[in-house]
This record gives sequence, C-alpha cells and structure tokens, in this order.
Amino acid sequence: MIERTFQATAAVLAAAFLASGIVFLCQGHITVTVFDMWHLYGFALNHPLRAILTKYGSHSFFFPTIIWLTDITFFGNNQELLFLLGLTLLIVTAIVLLISVWRDNTISRTAKVVASVVVVTINFSMSRASITSIGPFNCICSPALLGAVVAFTCLAAAGAARRLSPWAIILMIIAGFVSSFSFGSGFAVWPTLLFLGWSARLSWRALATILGAGVIAVVVYLILPGAAPEIAVQDAISTSTALRRFCSLLGTPFLYAVKAWSFRPLSIAAAQSSNIPVAFGAAGIALVLAAALPRFMRRDLGDSKLQMIALALTIFNFIAIGFIVAGRTAHMHASASEVVAPRYMFWSSLFWAGLFLVLVQWADAKRWARWPVFSTLSLLPILVWPQHYQTAAWAKYVRLLMDSAATSLINGVCDNEKVVELYRKPDIIYALAQQYRQKRLDMFAAGIQDWIGRSAGDVSGGRYRSVRLQGNVTVQSLIRCEKGPAAGRVTGWAIERERHIPRRLVLLDPNGTVCGLARPAEIRMDVNGRNKLGKFTASGFLGYIRNYNPETRYTACAADDNGFSRETLPVAPLQPAPSDK
Repeated sequence: MIERTFQATAAVLAAAFLASGIVFLCQGHITVTVFDMWHLYGFALNHPLRAILTKYGSHSFFFPTIIWLTDITFFGNNQELLFLLGLTLLIVTAIVLLISVWRDNTISRTAKVVASVVVVTINFSMSRASITSIGPFNCICSPALLGAVVAFTCLAAAGAARRLSPWAIILMIIAGFVSSFSFGSGFAVWPTLLFLGWSARLSWRALATILGAGVIAVVVYLILPGAAPEIAVQDAISTSTALRRFCSLLGTPFLYAVKAWSFRPLSIAAAQSSNIPVAFGAAGIALVLAAALPRFMRRDLGDSKLQMIALALTIFNFIAIGFIVAGRTAHMHASASEVVAPRYMFWSSLFWAGLFLVLVQWADAKRWARWPVFSTLSLLPILVWPQHYQTAAWAKYVRLLMDSAATSLINGVCDNEKVVELYRKPDIIYALAQQYRQKRLDMFAAGIQDWIGRSAGDVSGGRYRSVRLQGNVTVQSLIRCEKGPAAGRVTGWAIERERHIPRRLVLLDPNGTVCGLARPAEIRMDVNGRNKLGKFTASGFLGYIRNYNPETRYTACAADDNGFSRETLPVAPLQPAPSDK
C-alpha cells in the first residue's frame, strides 16, 4: 500500500511538472526571428542550396536548414510552427526514453516510475528554455538529440543475444547521421555507440560498421564548405583550465537550481565566481567514470535497457560537453561567462539525467539505498521548481522584448535600441527585414504593415465594435532614422472589458488615417493587479507614429480580425524636455 501511494504521488508530480513545462513553453516561446537566425535565414533566402551544405560556426545544419527552408517556402517563415515542431521533437524524445524505461523487465515498477519522473523533469524543465523556447534553435538541438536516442535504442534492441539485425543497424546509422548533421554535438553519437557496442560485446563486424559509418560522417563533414573547428595558438589553454571549464559546464544546472531557492537574481559575476558548478562537475566526472569504466573493462553492459540508455545519455552528453570546451575556447576567452551560459544546459542537464537513471537502476537492487534514492529523485520536480518558474518568467520577458523589436520593424522605423536585442548587428536585420517585408515572411506575414497610410474605414472594412476600451497612451520619445522625419515611440497600456488585452492598437491621425501600430510589449503589474489579469499577461503596449507631428492630436483604437473598436484613447503628446535654466 505504501509503495503504491509512493508511485501515485511520484506520477502526479511528474504529470504536473510536464503540464507546467508545456504551458510555460507555450507562453514564453519566441515568435519572431532572433539572434544568429538573422544571419542564417539571410543566407538561406539568397543561397538555399549552399545554406544546406555550408557549415556555420563549425556546425553542419543540413537537416535543420531543410526544415527552415520548407517553413520559409510554404509557411511564411512561421516561427510558431517551428516552435511546435521543436516541441513535438522534444516530446517524441521523451516518449522514446520512456518506452525504453517501461520495457525493461529487470527493474521494479517503482523504479520505472522514478525513472519516468527524471525523464519528464529534465526534458521539460525551463532550465533548457534558452534552446527549447526558440523554434529554430530547438529544430537544431532536438533532432540531434532524438537521432542519438533512436540510435542508442536500436543498439539496446540487441538484447542478451548481442546481435543487431540488418534493419536495426541501418536505422541506427541513419539516426547517427541525422544527429551529426543537425548540430556539431551530434558527432558524439559515434564514440558513444562504439563504447556501448564494445561494452555489450557486439560482434567485430557490427563494431566495424559503426566505426566505418562514423569515419564516413567525419569525412563528409570535412568535405562540406565552411570552417572546421580549430584552436588558434593564442587560444590554447592549459589542462587545468580546460578541466575547470569542463566541470563548470557539467555542473551549471546545479548552480542555477541552487541559486533559484534564494529568490534573488543571479548576476553574471556571481555565476562566474561560484564554485558550485565546478564542485558538482567534478563529482559528475567521478560518477561517470565509476559507472562506465567497469562496464567497458569487463565488456559487461548487463541486460537492463534502462542502464544502457542511461549510460548512453551520460556518455553522449559528456563527450558533447568536451566538444563545447574545445570548440568554444576563443569565445570563453572573450567572455568568461560563457562557461556558465544557460544554453549549454540543454546538454549538461541530460548528462545528469543519464546519471540519475543509472542511479535508479543501481539502487533498485540495493535494499538499503532504494528508498533514499527513490525518494530524493521523485522530488526532482519540487527541487527544481523555483528555477523552473523563474525561468518561465524570464522567457516571457524575453519574448516581449523580441516582440517589441519586431514592432519597430513592422512600423518601418529604425529604433536601434530595440532592434539590437534581436541581433547584435542591426544592419543585417534591416537588410533582411526588407526581404521579409517584400515576401511577407515572419512578422510581416499577417500584412498589418500595409495598414499604415490607409484610412481606418478602408482597413477595417467598415467593421466596428464596442469593447469598452480603457487605457493610457502617450508619446514617450522621438526616434530618428538616418533618412526621413522622426517617428514617435508610443507607450502605455490598454484593456478591453476589464479583462481582455487587445491584440494590437491602431494609431490614427485626426483624418482617420492609420499612422502607426502598437502591440503588447510589457507586463504591467499595476494594471494586471487592478484588473485581475494573469501574472504573465502583457498589458503594456509599445508602438510608433510615423512622421510624428507634435501639433497633431492622435488617437488609438483596438483592432483585431473582427474590426476596430468604436472607443478610442487619446494619445498624449510628447512633453518637451525641462529647461536647464
């Protein structure tokens, strides 16, 4: 009875965490092109075939680029669609891992439940949101991970006979190639397969096949155009520095999980100086050596599918972190905070997931260790909850920040202060944004940029509705572009029927001509508190009035697919700067 209660409690915790992870990702995922994707998309738009084949930053994005080009060609570069695809890959990866867990007949049902808690918690933790909340990034890393997991599952299918069918070998090699040519870390699949194959006593023919496939993958990678990874003389580091960075990358998940319990923001300086990741990283190295080396030396991997998949996850991500240390040496010289960058937790968290699963399999056979280990691991959803929730709030903030920059592009103004958040090179953004506008891609797909300069009646088709619009809108500052008159940056808040946020505000001049657009861009806690809105609801707006004239009286109305609101809000004019006298 006690064991069944424990199983039910752990299952409920896992289900609740899974639901929260999906909800938080849906609320906080990025909806527009961001970061390096401005460069990658620009290259893909103008040179599609070369983009598929060319390495970028030492990575081959062969399969992700095919996904991006398909999205650009048929779906208007829909970032929501890419997010859903990445989320689907994430879910499929978890399902494949869970199938391996539940098909293992060597462990108890309680062990399977605890292992499921580990898989769900690590896979859907918002600690990985730097990757999982950005569709194109998730369509890079998740195929690499899923390919590796499928390859490991094929190898685990050898079972006690230690023989792989021809179809299992073919699928394993295909999955390995998908992993390798989705992201650089995916090349860790080949040494991992060799380690597992050797430890599982696969035939020499099977091992030679894996080795040959890995060599072919490396040769193809080297043939592809683009720079291969290399370490310049000036970037060379000592063994101790490399080991410390390796430990820091491995232990970063514990740094953020532990610090989140203080409920205070973790500064970059504090993260860099902390010894928490180094200590946990060193412990992780010791644990993986203790778990893997005896198996390798004795060539005895056992019959447990859970153990094989657990070791595969651990070793794969262990090697992937090694690739990061070697490949990102120059970046870590330029910015010491790179060694604790949250985006690397996509890989390091899986390293710990593998170790935790090894621990589950080990403890299930040890009466004295069973309940201490199971109880601790079943509490993972609670232990990581503060970081999970805080990162969800961060993801929503970043989403709004990116939407703000996209709003300036939709309005056709040069607000560099906002645009630089999208990518560090505004010139690349403005150049590609022109192509986006012409082809109606991404933030221009809805066509609302074409409203500017047209009459409200023409845009709305004469459809007006009453929404009891409330709010406060004002011109905050002037934005000056290199060419043309200044634009007015408009900020404020708006709410319909005391509980709904308009999709957008249309800014009108006295003649009823649309002269700008505003979109939700900020979470206004004062407004949300007064109107009982959700904590993550954006009630603050950002917009622009093109060709702003301080003598003109502008108004704002709500607009969606059903037309414009009858109610309007006055736009307070820009206040003159106080005199120095």
